[in-house]
Amino acid sequence: MTMRDATIAEAAPDPGMNPALADGPTIGGGQSAGGGAEDTTASGLALETQLQRLTPISLDEINAQARLMTRVDRKYFLPRGLFIDLLAATRDDFRVLEIDGKHRFEYRTAYFDTPDFRFYRDHVQERRHRFKVRTRTYVDTGTCHLEVKSKGYRGQTVKERIAHPLDSPLTLTDSDREFIDSVLGGPPARAGGVDSGGRASGDRASGGRDCDGRGPGGHDFGCSPSVRVRPQAADLAPVVETVYDRITLCHADQRLTCDLDIRAISGDEQHVGPSDVLVETKSPGGGGIWDGLLKQVGIRPHKVSKYCVSAALLNPQLPSNPWEQTIRRYFR
Repeated sequence: MTMRDATIAEAAPDPGMNPALADGPTIGGGQSAGGGAEDTTASGLALETQLQRLTPISLDEINAQARLMTRVDRKYFLPRGLFIDLLAATRDDFRVLEIDGKHRFEYRTAYFDTPDFRFYRDHVQERRHRFKVRTRTYVDTGTCHLEVKSKGYRGQTVKERIAHPLDSPLTLTDSDREFIDSVLGGPPARAGGVDSGGRASGDRASGGRDCDGRGPGGHDFGCSPSVRVRPQAADLAPVVETVYDRITLCHADQRLTCDLDIRAISGDEQHVGPSDVLVETKSPGGGGIWDGLLKQVGIRPHKVSKYCVSAALLNPQLPSNPWEQTIRRYFR
């Protein structure tokens, strides 16, 4: 029986599995009581033990199996003990990315925005069509990409990327700017297909303008259908960096990214946390194996963006209503 057909109780995990999987988890996040260095070391050893039990998959295999550049994402915060137990319960279904015997890889991501944080504010207002621009450095493999992510209608996320110089993650080149402008000036990402350039198909907003009206609570950050023009690459500068370790799991057309030890950095300031694992499920329809298992034990997805939370933590003058509860619960 695969985990697609099994309940958690039927999964017959290892003895000593967290009772949360059978009886419902304790909601609240964080480490176990005590939470000292000894607990952290034990948690790390238990995690590595479970990762060693998973069948490995190479980066080339993952890319050939399911690029998932157009997908539905759901994000969850899991206490590390529960995360380790779920790895054990699904080890016959998921393979873990392994490179040179390693399963955890350091990511450094620099986010670019306008001086008035236009992309950030679009997220606050929950605009149907919005963007993120970032460079992502894969420290362990020595590669870097420039990525433009767009959120389209019906919740689809479309990611496009090009190679970027490894030694300058905080600087945009001329080719970077051309690429960014080509994506920002493209059509809104609608569900229902992908065009020849890799973007989700749809109709371009009239005149390249994009305005969906006021955000939650009636807030308006200067949006007007007649004047609200999309940003250009020349307007962008690095505003915040995130650093974390990532574990990647893969099953057929599903993928999980699991981020640990997240740090947000802006200049000389930084914020460390949370202690929970931020798990993002990625699947064409948004209903993957882990989504079903987490629903069984009462773990619900969160609307959270590492960029937006990091920007809010390091720039307290920014509005942060959509993430305030998440920030208080997991990041402070």
